[in-house]
Amino acid sequence: MKKKINILFMIVTLMLLVSACGTQTAPAVEPDNMQPADQTSDEIDDPEQDTVEDNTENSRDDRKSGVRIALVTDVSSVMDSGFNQAALQGIQTYADGAGVFYSTYSTDTDTSDSYKNTVLTAIQDNAELIVCVGTHFEQAVGELQNDYSDTYFLLLDGVPRDASGDFVDIASNVHCIAYREEEAGYLVGYMSVKEGYRKFGFIGGEPLPAVKGYGYGFLQGIDEAAVSIEDSDEIQVEYWYADTFSANKQIEEVSTEWYQSGTEIIFACGGSLYESVLSAAEECNGVLIGVDADQSGISGRFLTSATKGIDSSVIVALDDFFASGKKWPEELAGNVVSYGAKEKCISLPVQGNAWRFQTATINEYLQTLARLRSGDIQIPIDADTPPQVTVTVIYHDQQEESDS
Repeated sequence: MKKKINILFMIVTLMLLVSACGTQTAPAVEPDNMQPADQTSDEIDDPEQDTVEDNTENSRDDRKSGVRIALVTDVSSVMDSGFNQAALQGIQTYADGAGVFYSTYSTDTDTSDSYKNTVLTAIQDNAELIVCVGTHFEQAVGELQNDYSDTYFLLLDGVPRDASGDFVDIASNVHCIAYREEEAGYLVGYMSVKEGYRKFGFIGGEPLPAVKGYGYGFLQGIDEAAVSIEDSDEIQVEYWYADTFSANKQIEEVSTEWYQSGTEIIFACGGSLYESVLSAAEECNGVLIGVDADQSGISGRFLTSATKGIDSSVIVALDDFFASGKKWPEELAGNVVSYGAKEKCISLPVQGNAWRFQTATINEYLQTLARLRSGDIQIPIDADTPPQVTVTVIYHDQQEESDS
C-alpha cells in the first residue's frame, strides 16, 4: 500500500511540475490517518451522483467524518465542462494522490441564502477545507469565516463581502485565488483575428469581474490583432451579458440571430450557457470559443478555449494547506493570490486535436503568450468602463435583447 501511495505522489508531483500555477512543493503525506479517496472516485462518471440533492445527500453518508475537502458549487452542474468541473478535477487529482476524502455540494437555487446554506451543510458534515467556486460565494464566506474559525475556506474567483456587497477583511482561515482572465480573453481574441475571423460575438453570463475580465481582454486582443494587420474597419463585435450562467432559449435565439446576421464566432463566457450558443452554432454552421477549461471535447465547433489553470491552482493550494498541517501557511492565510500567464496559468489548449487553428500558427501563439508572461503586453482593465478600441463594438443590454 505504501508503495502504491508513493507512486501516486510521483504522478501528482510530475503534474505539478509540468503544468501547475505558482510555486509547488511535494504533496503532504499523512499515511497513518489518510483513507483512500474512494468516496467519490466511482461517482465522477455519473453527474447526478456528484451533487447533493437539496444539500442533504452527503450528510447521510456513513463516512462523512472522513471528508476532508468539500467542493461547493453554484446552481450549474458540477460536471459543467467548465469552471466547476475544473475545480473538481483539481480536487480529485490531489485527493487520489494524497488519499483524502472529498465530497461535492451543489446549490439548489440562485440566492444568497441558498449559497450560504450549502456552505453550512458542508460545515455540518465536518469538512475541514471548503472550496467555494465563484463570486456567488463571496457573501457566504464573508459571513461565515469568523463564526467558523476552525473551518478553512478556499474561495476561487472571489473575495469575502458583506450583505451590502462591500469588501470585508479576509480572516486567516480563508485563502482566495484570483485569475487574470483578461489575459486569456486577449489570447483568444488575438488568435481568432489572426485565424481570419472578422465578425465576433461575446455572450457573458453576468457582468461580474471575472466575466468582464474575459470580455474586455477579448476586445483588446481583437483590437491589437486588427491594428497589426491594418484591418480595424472590417471588424465588428456584438457584446451582451445574458444575466445567467445557465442555458436558455433566449441565449439560443440571440446567438442564432447573430450568426444569421453575419457573426462568425461567439465567445460563450460562463457556466453552461455555451450549450445554447452551441445549439445555434450547429443550426447556423457557426463557431464558438470556450471558457475556463478546454472545451474542445464537447464539439468540433469550438475553435479554442480561454483557460486559466483552475485545476492546477487548486492542486497547489491543497498541497500548501495539507503540507502546513491542515491550515493556510502564513503567506496565504487571509490573502489573495492572482494567477496569470506569468505563473503559467493562462493558456490556450494545444494538445492533440484541441489545436484547431488552420491559419494562425502555434509559433504566433507562443510568441504572444511569451509577451504576456514577460509583461511586454499590458491589458488594462477598468470594471466600470469598457476599453477604448478601434474596432466596432455593439453593446446590447438585457432589456434590449429580451424585447427583440
